[in-house]
Amino acid sequence: MENMGKTAGKNIIRRIFKFLVYKILFPGTYHIGALRKIKKGKTLFAELHGRALSDNFRLLKEEAEQKYGFQIQEYYLDFRKDSLSYYRRCLGLLWEASDASYIFLNDSCNVLGAFHMRRGSQMIQTWHACGAFKKWGFSAADQEYGESRKELMKYPYHRNYTLVTVSSPEVIWAYREAFQVPAETIQPLGVSRTDLYFLESFHRAAKKNYLKQVPQGKGKKCILYVPTFRGTGGRADSPEILDYAFLKQRLGQDYIILEKRHPFVKETLKPEESLKDFVFGDCGLEIAELLCIADICVTDYSSVAFEYALMERPMIFLAYDLEEYFAHRGFYYEYQEFVPGPVVKDTPELAAAVRTIEQHPEEAREKITEFRQKFMSSCDGHTTERIWQEILKYER
Repeated sequence: MENMGKTAGKNIIRRIFKFLVYKILFPGTYHIGALRKIKKGKTLFAELHGRALSDNFRLLKEEAEQKYGFQIQEYYLDFRKDSLSYYRRCLGLLWEASDASYIFLNDSCNVLGAFHMRRGSQMIQTWHACGAFKKWGFSAADQEYGESRKELMKYPYHRNYTLVTVSSPEVIWAYREAFQVPAETIQPLGVSRTDLYFLESFHRAAKKNYLKQVPQGKGKKCILYVPTFRGTGGRADSPEILDYAFLKQRLGQDYIILEKRHPFVKETLKPEESLKDFVFGDCGLEIAELLCIADICVTDYSSVAFEYALMERPMIFLAYDLEEYFAHRGFYYEYQEFVPGPVVKDTPELAAAVRTIEQHPEEAREKITEFRQKFMSSCDGHTTERIWQEILKYER
């Protein structure tokens, strides 16, 4: 009983602290900063997790600098809540946002939802994923993965968006449900980083870099395994379901495997000595490069499937924990009917699916093409240009 009382007391203190921070300190900081004039052309890219500018922002930044001559501000919030340092970073982000013309983000952030944005600023949500796969935001409210609807209403994440960019008209409904924003805010302009996939020079450079980092791949096909994480963002694990020794025995003569773990997963793949010429972990290539060079992509519930569809190459879905994962997170579409490739449960089924794809390549390609047209139709190599045109048309 004593421990229960202490826990209840701590929860009350946390709730009071959160209320004071999000309802008084954060909005107060923003509105004091907003007493200044907006800096015309100031473009703020808010990175919420990493400490480097992500691929979803790089082309947008280049366009802003080179074509429009805008002032660029990069801000790295780093969601790790290391006591006072985190809150100081939050205050810094709010101060920078308060006089910015354009604020870009690519994930949910209730710091940037803690105030009512001033007239004359725009907040553009470019979201870090293409398509609509796993549920998030209000779509996941009151479920195991998500926050409560009451909490999302009290401490909003998404209320200041003036533009949300998505990969096709098909998924507008999902983003509207997740963000609870007006339908006209969500525009199927495409996803900026996908512009790279339409550049032959990028494909050539990716292939060259791949063979430099993984010379064992010369003369062999590449299977890219890209699982999503399990657990939570702060305690993320990667599934260890594959028997790589079995796969080497069945596929090693023709293939190598690259495993790219989710950025939230800190532990790297360490293959056994006998497998180091067959399976590779972090080889220094970015996900965009890996998608360009892979002959087959194996994933589970990752939105990487949408991007890989632009290559129109086969996919296999290793969904060994489908029922459990669905109960935890939920999907926007019925999984078995939605994914554009065979669904397998274990290593032998995966090996068999690879050989089946070899025998019926046209059948695999037909499903991918249909999937691409449905979910990636706005990604055509000109997304970055369209996004900036959409933003700037309100200032003419």
